[in-house]
Amino acid sequence: MPITDLTQLQNTTTLGNVNKKPSGELGKDDFLKLMVGQLKNQDPMNPMKDQEFMGQMAQMSSLEQLTNMAAAVQGDRAFTLLGRQVSYLDQATGAQVSGTVEKVVMDGTKPTLTIGGKAGIDPSAVTEVS
Repeated sequence: MPITDLTQLQNTTTLGNVNKKPSGELGKDDFLKLMVGQLKNQDPMNPMKDQEFMGQMAQMSSLEQLTNMAAAVQGDRAFTLLGRQVSYLDQATGAQVSGTVEKVVMDGTKPTLTIGGKAGIDPSAVTEVS
């Protein structure tokens, strides 16, 4: 059995059946699953101390607040680009493209831009604002 299959089996049995592709980022749900897994698998003769548990809960709360704040800042940044001339890196062609930001659309918590009639542009692709 290859190592990747073993890792997938361990993740499935430890964290439940996870149908997500790895993104390289840990979110608040991942942090909670890790903490629950740690509690389930702790040594009964040497359980986690109250202070350690409270510290992890505080870290989880801080992570959630930072995630919410980052999403709000990203949305605010996108709205400040409305009507401005920008240059961005086109993900499909790799070319530098310029145009005016015509519209900002919020897809859930993530904003996308419409620049020069082309919709669905990630604000992080913008390299210059005039």
